[in-house]
Amino acid sequence: MEQVPCPAVSGVLHVHVADDLIIDGGTWELAETEDRHRIARITPPTTPMFQQVVEYLETKPAPKAGKFRRDAESRAAVAVCLRWGSYFAVLVDPSRRAASDIEDDGTSHIADDEMARLNVEISAGIAWWIRLSGSDEPRYWDLVHRALAYLSTGPKSVRPLEAANGLLACATEEMARHVCSSWPADRLNQALALAKDHAVRIVANAITLHAWRNGPVEDVHAGWAEGFEVGTRRVLPKAEKAIIRQAQGGLYTGLKAVDLLKYGGAWPPPAERAIPFLHPLIGPSRWSYTEQSRAVGLSLRQGVPRNS
Repeated sequence: MEQVPCPAVSGVLHVHVADDLIIDGGTWELAETEDRHRIARITPPTTPMFQQVVEYLETKPAPKAGKFRRDAESRAAVAVCLRWGSYFAVLVDPSRRAASDIEDDGTSHIADDEMARLNVEISAGIAWWIRLSGSDEPRYWDLVHRALAYLSTGPKSVRPLEAANGLLACATEEMARHVCSSWPADRLNQALALAKDHAVRIVANAITLHAWRNGPVEDVHAGWAEGFEVGTRRVLPKAEKAIIRQAQGGLYTGLKAVDLLKYGGAWPPPAERAIPFLHPLIGPSRWSYTEQSRAVGLSLRQGVPRNS
């Protein structure tokens, strides 16, 4: 008698990047909410995905030295911090079975919890990246070279994202003076207290908002949701390309803003130079300043989950 395979109740979210690199994207297991709604609880990996990518790159042979322009720098940043170094790598993994509704433009393909995890992971990666650029330039540029040599980096033609030009204004001393003189005292004091401890992450959150969140990913995230299929590919290649292109343009502008701060002697940014990035038109509200990742409760569709 033919044996019927048991339904999967847990799995591991691995992403195959190269023959010598498989990224741990976390684990999942079936669970139920208090109202008996079936979900998959997704636990992030112990080592953040972007750190796994960095550790891999730094074990590879050093590529030939060379000088790179801002476009190459932004491509490397997106490859490490977003394309391969975040949960996005799971959602676009071409080796996974495509979700049954992947072609449906009216359906959400990224759950709210997943989007929250993505926001956190991408911002944490960018914060690490820009912090390294200001503290250890030799290691930073070596990592840029390695990322370009050993990772797929997406579109090679990069243009600065005009919609992110507000980041450049926020990096100026004039904008910092304007904010300090125009904001109400209570708001200013709260912002200064926050920026004193989290200045780099505040800048990274703002860059992430423009380069990632306010862009084509919203078309994938928006729509009607009746549950999701765990462990499947839920982003079409054309959408992936649009998202990566936007991210590269946003990082192009964001890295330029970081350089403006550095060349102005404001790196790491003192609190008063970071607070312009908290402006509601520039930075996101209620994003984390400390998390590296976040657990996900993924509402499931009817049907039997498959192993990941």
